[in-house]
Amino acid sequence: MDRSLKDKSYYEEQKHVNRLITLRRLVDGGYFQSTRQVIVDSEWPSIPRFCRVICSMTNLEKLELLHLKMTLTEDLALLFQSCPKLTELHLRLCDSNRFDRQMLESNEELLSELRSGFERLRFFELKWEINSWPVIQGIFT
Repeated sequence: MDRSLKDKSYYEEQKHVNRLITLRRLVDGGYFQSTRQVIVDSEWPSIPRFCRVICSMTNLEKLELLHLKMTLTEDLALLFQSCPKLTELHLRLCDSNRFDRQMLESNEELLSELRSGFERLRFFELKWEINSWPVIQGIFT
């Protein structure tokens, strides 16, 4: 058998890379131009690459991200900026998600993007293993 079957972490990484490549090709081919809803339930190791794919879906109205290891500052701001029609957001985040309060407080442009994105939402659901209130409070205070 080849190395990928012997080394589980390598196999898992390759599996996600292959999925990203396939997803990217579908997006580049225009197959998601009219996509209005996306549900993702997976622990993607490469969130920046995955976010770029999702952010290219400019007609997205509803998004469910489950079990992702993303940042609630840069990744979410990019999502709001790239998907102007997004009005419903469901997040179920892993406990390893990062929130850098100091970075958010020092970056007024990022804070503004997050605020306008949240204000645009008609429905927002956040499930997080840790206390998420300081995150939301940090964005709106």
